[in-house]
Amino acid sequence: MTRLLLVRHGETVDNVNKIMQGQTHGRLTLNGIEQAHELGRQLRGEHIDVFLSSDLARAVETLEIIKKETHPQTPPVREGSEMPLGGSSSQSEKVSTPLPYGRGRGVGLLPSERGRGVGLLPSGRDQGVGLLLRERDWGSFTGRYIPDLQNEVWPDDIETLDAMKARARQFLDFVRDNYPGKTVLAVGHGIINKAIQSVYLGKPMNEIQKMANCEVRVLEL
Repeated sequence: MTRLLLVRHGETVDNVNKIMQGQTHGRLTLNGIEQAHELGRQLRGEHIDVFLSSDLARAVETLEIIKKETHPQTPPVREGSEMPLGGSSSQSEKVSTPLPYGRGRGVGLLPSERGRGVGLLPSGRDQGVGLLLRERDWGSFTGRYIPDLQNEVWPDDIETLDAMKARARQFLDFVRDNYPGKTVLAVGHGIINKAIQSVYLGKPMNEIQKMANCEVRVLEL
């Protein structure tokens, strides 16, 4: 049986400002950075075989911080983000790699075969996982102030629930097929994590409780 530790990224500037982030990279606040460190400290006693992440920077940075706490002697991970972490000029720009998935690299880590902690997955094995874990594409709502959207008609360019759940199903199949008997930590986002749990539990998404920043939920696959 595979054990999935599903994590939402740390708090971001746009979370605080109530901006619809969608598939923009985002930037962790100081509080979000500390949330990730705290979760990493809490997970030090956990045996984690594999680390995965969305390819959006807020998730990649959260993963790096958690890994730094759980595996402090391994180098930081840069694979999978579409921009250098720490930059400020393009944090609000939507990533250009389109869905459907399959061409993105994502982030994937495995324990090093030579006993040196955690290393990158073999080339191609994590193909597309970063795209599968991306947040919902909010189309032309992206970058808007969320309270202003309450009474607006939804545009046609928003990713549908069915499309998100298809991504979620592919992600769960990927984890189940590739890591039998392993413990996998995956950093995603609020809405895609809801979709993953919806598929896993066989419940509508509106019955899945919202995850807090850096909350972790355990799914046994």
